[in-house]
Amino acid sequence: MFSLMFIPVLWAAVAQTVDFDVATAAPHNRRVKMALRIPAGFSPKTAPECRIMVLFGGRNWPGAATLKRYDFAELADKFRLFLLAPGFVDDEYWYPQKWSGPALLQAIKMINIKYGLNENRKIIYLGYSAGGQCAVLFYHWKPEIVKMWGVYACGVWFEPEPCVSRAAPAIITCGEYDRERYSASERFVRRARECGYSIVWRSYPADHGLSSEALALAGSFFAALLAGKFTAAYIGDDQEMNFYPAGSRDARNIEVEYRNRLPSRDFAEQWNR
Repeated sequence: MFSLMFIPVLWAAVAQTVDFDVATAAPHNRRVKMALRIPAGFSPKTAPECRIMVLFGGRNWPGAATLKRYDFAELADKFRLFLLAPGFVDDEYWYPQKWSGPALLQAIKMINIKYGLNENRKIIYLGYSAGGQCAVLFYHWKPEIVKMWGVYACGVWFEPEPCVSRAAPAIITCGEYDRERYSASERFVRRARECGYSIVWRSYPADHGLSSEALALAGSFFAALLAGKFTAAYIGDDQEMNFYPAGSRDARNIEVEYRNRLPSRDFAEQWNR
């Protein structure tokens, strides 16, 4: 059984950040504090165009800390995103079937009702470390509600099913010195691409700490897709770390498990840095 404290309705030219609680039966999460950033310029007229983006921070991060560390304010205001950051703590919260999934869905439902958002608008996930596990496993739990998703430094994955159709596009990144997570992430990317997933993969010479480069690339990825650039303009090759026009012979010769669908020239160049 879940219950929520009501959030005050705020129509304002500037962005607003509010907190609200979700009550659960999980021992360490009797009341989960959720941090919510309302985009600048939000009003009842813009509500149907808004979408919720869920940001999962590192293990046991408070939601407010996640909003601050990710710093997606510019992206959120441009594309009218409500940024929702759960403050889950322990109780294996990265497994949505146990309790955290229904808690998140209840929070999303409350936001949709309170602010008049379109409940049929698909959501976005982004997560780091334990939050990356959330993004991965929450997507796999209910893929039909997800528009796109991304992770950095994740070590827990699902087994992708062959011949997946309509899988949400994803961006997956990891530090090369974070060896176990790097190997697990790379294995998933190769297998998932063979099963039909569209995944941009990029690694960095970094350890497990949150990478500003990876965050920036994820932000550019989401911005391109939110702007409607779902058709790949360029195809990137993981092995050579180069990219080619989508219709070129070089692009067609890239094996599917190494293929990155890059939405624009600017994004391709950022991916290739």
